[in-house]
Amino acid sequence: MNHFETTSAAAPPPAARARLQPLLGVLALAALVLAVYYPLLPGVFLMDDHRLIADDNPLVNGQFTIFNIWFQTDFILSNLAFQAQWLLWGEHPGGYHAVNLALHALSAVLLWRVLRRLRVPGAWVAAAVFAVHPVAVTSVARIAELKNTLSLPFCLLSLWAWLRYQDQIAPAASSAPGRRSTGNTWYTLALLAFLLALFAKTSVVMLPPVLLFILLWRHGRITLAEVWRLVPFFVLALAFGILSAGFQKYQALADETLPAQSFAERLALAGRILWFYLGKDVCPLSLNAFYPLWPVTITSPLAYLPLLLFAAVLAVAWRFRQDWGRHVLFGLACFVAALFPVLGFFAGQYQTWLQVSDHLQYLPMLAPVALVVALLAGGLGPKTFRLVAVLLLAALTLLANQRARIFSHEETLMRDCLAKNPAAWGAENSLGTILAKRQDYPAAIAAFQTALTYQPADPITHMNLGHAQSLQGDFVGAETNFQAALARQPIDPETRRQYASDLALQGRNPEARRQWQIALALKSDVQTRLNYVGLLYQTGDNAQAITQLRRVVTEKPGLSQALNNLAWLLATCGDDRLRNGAEAVRDAEQACALTGYKQAGFLGTLAAAYAEAGRFPEAVSTCQRTIQQARAAGQTQFANINAQLLQLYHAGRPYHAGG
Repeated sequence: MNHFETTSAAAPPPAARARLQPLLGVLALAALVLAVYYPLLPGVFLMDDHRLIADDNPLVNGQFTIFNIWFQTDFILSNLAFQAQWLLWGEHPGGYHAVNLALHALSAVLLWRVLRRLRVPGAWVAAAVFAVHPVAVTSVARIAELKNTLSLPFCLLSLWAWLRYQDQIAPAASSAPGRRSTGNTWYTLALLAFLLALFAKTSVVMLPPVLLFILLWRHGRITLAEVWRLVPFFVLALAFGILSAGFQKYQALADETLPAQSFAERLALAGRILWFYLGKDVCPLSLNAFYPLWPVTITSPLAYLPLLLFAAVLAVAWRFRQDWGRHVLFGLACFVAALFPVLGFFAGQYQTWLQVSDHLQYLPMLAPVALVVALLAGGLGPKTFRLVAVLLLAALTLLANQRARIFSHEETLMRDCLAKNPAAWGAENSLGTILAKRQDYPAAIAAFQTALTYQPADPITHMNLGHAQSLQGDFVGAETNFQAALARQPIDPETRRQYASDLALQGRNPEARRQWQIALALKSDVQTRLNYVGLLYQTGDNAQAITQLRRVVTEKPGLSQALNNLAWLLATCGDDRLRNGAEAVRDAEQACALTGYKQAGFLGTLAAAYAEAGRFPEAVSTCQRTIQQARAAGQTQFANINAQLLQLYHAGRPYHAGG
C-alpha cells in the first residue's frame, strides 16, 4: 500500500475528509499538468498537426463520412475527434491544446486509480510523475498526437474496470448477492473501453498480455477460467493488429520503401531501443524531436550486448522472484509488452525517418515510472519518501516546463533539435519551410540544401527547395528539384500541386494545367480543385472554372468562398452563354448568409448577381452597403471599384467582364 495510506490507517479520517481526499488528489494532478503545459496555450500548430487535423483527415477532406469510415483507415476514433474539434476550433490551435492537456490529466487520474486498486506503493506519486514527466511532452504538446492522449484514457479505463471485475468475481466477494451481475457490468465496460482505445490508436493491442501479467503477479498462477475470460480481449487485439498492419503496408507505406533488415539486425536494434526508452524514463535529459539514427548492420557480436544485458536483468529478477524480483519482473514485462509494437519487428510509417521517438512510449513509460516510484516507496521510510517525492516532482516539473516552452513555437523546436542533432534532416526541412513562410527565401534554400546533404533522395525536401527557388526566380534550379521529387514520388498529389503552382508562376500555363489535372486524378479533394479553378480563371477558361466550382459546392455546400467565386463568374462572365443570374443570386445569398453579411467582398458579388438577374434596386442598396463596409474595413480600393459599379446599377446595367 501507499505510504501516505498506511500512515493514516490507525486513525481513519472522518467521512467528509475521506470523500475530500480523492477530489484533492484529482485537483493536484490537474494543477501539476497546468503548471507544466501552460506555455502551450493558446499555442501553435506544430509539424504535421494541421495536415492530420484537416488536410489529410478523411472526414474533413470528404474522402469518408462518419457512416462509411469504419475499418477503412487507421485511428478512426481519433479522426472523428479531430473532425469534431475542427468544427469547434477551426484554425485556432488553443482549443486543440486544451483538449490534449485535459486528456493527459485524465490519464494521470486514471493511472492513480489503477495503481491504487493494484495496491502499488506510491500510487498518487507515480501518477504525478507521469503527469509532469518530460518524455510525455512530445505527445501532449503536439496536436497530431491526440491518438496517444485519446487512446490512453480508454486503455486505463479498461484496465481499471477489469480490475473491478476481478475483485467482484473473487471467491470471497462473488458469494454476496448481486456481486456477479455487477462484475459482468465491469467486464462489459472493460471490453468496451478497450475497443474504443483500439479505435483511437492500435498501439494499445498489448493490453491483454498485461492483464495476464497482472494475474501472474497477483496470484502467482493463471487458471483456465481466467484465460477464457480474456479471450475476447485477445480476439479484439489480434483483429485490430492485423487491420493496423494492413493499413500501414497498403496506406501509410504505399509509396515508401523501408531499409532492408534481417531478423538478427532487428533483434539487436530492439535491445538498444529497450535501453534507450528505459534510460529516458529514468533520466529524461537531452530529449529531442529527432534522435540520431543508429547503424543497423551487424558487424560484431557486441551488437547484441544491450539485449543480453536486459536479459541478464530479467534473470537476476527471476532469481529473487520470491521477494523484490517479482515486482521488477512484473514492471519490466509490462514495459516490454507495451513497447513490443515499436521495437522494430513490425513495419510502421515512423520507420521511414525514425528509430525511436518520445511519442512512441507515451503508454509504455507508465510501467517503469510506477516501478521506480514503488521501489522508492517500499525502500524508504514515509518521511524520506515524501521528501524524495517532492524533490522529484519539482525537478521533473521544471524540466517538463522547459520542454513545453520549446514546443510552444515550431522554429524554437526545430532549432533545439538541430543543436542536439545536426544530421536531423527532417528538422532542417521543417526549418526551411518556416523560413520560406517568413519570405526569408535565401535562408530557406540554405536549410533545404543542408537537409538534402543528409537525405539526398527525400522528395518533400526537393519539392520545398524547388518552390523556394522558383519564388527567387531560379526556375532552372526549381525545375531540377521538382523533377527529382517527381522521379522519387510520381503519384504524390502534393508535389503535383506545388509543381503546377510554380509552373503557373512562370507563365507556363498549359503545363501547369496538365499538372493540376494529374493532381486531381490522384486526389480529387476540394482544395486542389479550388486551386485549379484559380488557374482556369486566370487563363480565361470560364466554362471549365464554373464546372469545377459547381462540383466543389456540390461536395462542400457550406464553403462560402467557393459559393462566392461561382456566383461572381455566373453574374459577370463575359460569355452570355455561361451567365445565370438566378443561380448567381442563390449562391451569393448563401455565401453572405454563411458569413453573416459581414464580408464586403461577398456583398459586392451579391450586388453583381442582383444586377445580372435584373433586380437593380437590390443591386444598388447592396452595393451601397458594400462600399460602407469596405471603407469601414480600410479597403479603399475595393470601395472605389464598387462606387464605379454602383453607377452601372443606377443606370440599370449589370457588370460583365470585358464589357
